[in-house]
Amino acid sequence: MTVSVGAVEATVALFSAIAHPARLTVLLLLADGPPRAVAELQEATGLSQTATSHQLRVLRDAHLVTATRTGRRVLYALADHHVAHIVRDALAHAAETAGSQVESEVRP
Repeated sequence: MTVSVGAVEATVALFSAIAHPARLTVLLLLADGPPRAVAELQEATGLSQTATSHQLRVLRDAHLVTATRTGRRVLYALADHHVAHIVRDALAHAAETAGSQVESEVRP
């Protein structure tokens, strides 16, 4: 498989945007439900409004979430189904890896 340097750099940028606990949490919340406003994400994550808005800005800049204005509210959603797959697959892989590490640590 031949992959361009640009594609590799774009992929690194995507993973960099995801590689923060608050951003990953936001992506998981959006993957498992309807579009949400900042206040809803703030409440679910426990972050301040400013911190939540900052994390959403990073995710928007990385094209991982979209923002749609409905009246005075802005609703955030995943950019497409690929984002949900990436996040869920990464989480599943990490859980499997953590499980195998725990098993190897427990064995005599």
